Amino acid sequence: MHKGAVPVRLFWSCPRLWRALSRFMIPTVSLLSRLHLTRLNSMNVHPSQYHLDDLLSQNEDRPIITVSNHMSCLDDPMLWGVLYRPGRLLWGWESVRWVPGAHEICFQGHPAKGLFMSLGKTLSCVRGDGVHQPCMEFSLAELNRNGHIHLFVEGRVNDTRELIRTKWGVGRLVMDCKRPPIVIPWVHRGMERVLPLYHTLPRMGNRVTVEIGQPIDTEPLLSECRYHGLSSIATRKYLTDCIEWELRKLTVTVDQKHYNL
Repeated sequence: MHKGAVPVRLFWSCPRLWRALSRFMIPTVSLLSRLHLTRLNSMNVHPSQYHLDDLLSQNEDRPIITVSNHMSCLDDPMLWGVLYRPGRLLWGWESVRWVPGAHEICFQGHPAKGLFMSLGKTLSCVRGDGVHQPCMEFSLAELNRNGHIHLFVEGRVNDTRELIRTKWGVGRLVMDCKRPPIVIPWVHRGMERVLPLYHTLPRMGNRVTVEIGQPIDTEPLLSECRYHGLSSIATRKYLTDCIEWELRKLTVTVDQKHYNL
């Protein structure tokens, strides 16, 4: 058993205690994150700050997958502290995203780190264990309850402007979900300066830009795959490629706004 896994499992064995602590920790950390990004740094969200939260509300009767690039270890929870409305953070715990996080970064080491990440609705994802590992099965079950899963689809922190190839996990979740999910892509710049790689304390005086894309209804994409008789592997790859293409288009837009290109 991985070091740090025991106390996390003990918390899961006491779901009422875990839920109570999580309901306290998520809004607390998120609101502190909001203060840091909006008061000690500057935030620009396009088309508007709460556009993503509004999209989540408009599609609450569908499973939702949000996807983004990953420029800093503090992308989550800091950005969600700004993108979510305060009311969702305070009273909408059930609708707050679950997010897979790299096991060796989020859960190994001191047991308190694993507990902290678990209370923040982070799932232990073991790199190299494939798209059917426990965190992905949990994510699929959550989507089948019309939940919200966020994926850093590059698979690791990437502080450059060039996107890494999107991992196939997102295609697998879309393909196997009982009801075709809505996928909402967004891309950001500036978090790599708020917390650069290998630093431990967030910085002040930086500008962060977020560009939120249009929701992708995956039902037509899945119908197209069935029409052409694609195999499960081909379907997964096609869905992943479609989502990556939308992210790449957003990178052009966000770069123009963030770097004044």
